[in-house]
Amino acid sequence: MCNPLRERFDEWKDWLRGDDVHSIRSQIHNMIWDSAVYQSINEARAYAPTDDKGQVELNAMVHHFIDRCFFDTQMMAIRRFLDKETRSGDRSVISLWRLLDDVEKNIALLTRENLLACLDLPYDYERVKEDVLKRYTFTNGPRLMGDDYKQCVLAENVHEYMDALADVDSSQRSPSDTVRETIIQWLKVKLEGCRAVYGYVNKFLAHSATPESRAQLPDDETKITLGQILHAHEVICQIAAFIGQNLFLRSIGNPLPIPQFDQFQHFEKPWVTVEALQKLYEWWRGYEESTNQWLKWDWETEYAAHDVGSNG
Repeated sequence: MCNPLRERFDEWKDWLRGDDVHSIRSQIHNMIWDSAVYQSINEARAYAPTDDKGQVELNAMVHHFIDRCFFDTQMMAIRRFLDKETRSGDRSVISLWRLLDDVEKNIALLTRENLLACLDLPYDYERVKEDVLKRYTFTNGPRLMGDDYKQCVLAENVHEYMDALADVDSSQRSPSDTVRETIIQWLKVKLEGCRAVYGYVNKFLAHSATPESRAQLPDDETKITLGQILHAHEVICQIAAFIGQNLFLRSIGNPLPIPQFDQFQHFEKPWVTVEALQKLYEWWRGYEESTNQWLKWDWETEYAAHDVGSNG
């Protein structure tokens, strides 16, 4: 029997937990890892040495660059989770918003019966469990009962999740019980709370908006704080974990990947010696000279060569 949910379910699973670099799980892991790196640097600043005037001895150029790159890349990352865009009517954008929106549009398919079938789990798990127990003696123990018993346990979990999602008492279960649409709508409202970041990115990062256009932004979208970014992280992770656990019985994993190396190795060492600083000054002067040369280009000769090529 064809399960009408199967196609959508498999695509949702790929969007959320697929191996693609743009799957929601992959995006979360990259975003939270970068956040942890930045916050480690920020924490280290609290222990930076000071001079005899109490000024922190940190290079302003480097740390301003670190701050700007962190805020820019993090806001772009958050924006991707909120992306509603489709191109030419296809599904070309993977985002948490689009996942929620597609679930809402297909909510009628998200029944107790269809969900269990998509997960290849038995609907009547109690009967199956009873059959499994009959095939094993007490001395075998549950650990030796294999996948059949495990499937029953998972099916029981799905029924319990669906009880909550459909707001149905366990004694009143029905194959047609459906996830409440209001839950998905609530999650979209929760995600919408991060929309200030989206507005900032559109006007300041993704596009070079004019002053007149930027003036139309609400005050909370003209300056984004670290607190807003960290709150957006929390909301995004909570919603992704909710979908993963309740629909796929699979976690997205720890938001922060576990390092497979010493992430603070050489953290205490300076970048360059005092002697090497002179070479940096020399490099900087050389780069300045190179960039100034860009302004002295012979545009007439280059244009003439281009014009001959285009007419040839």
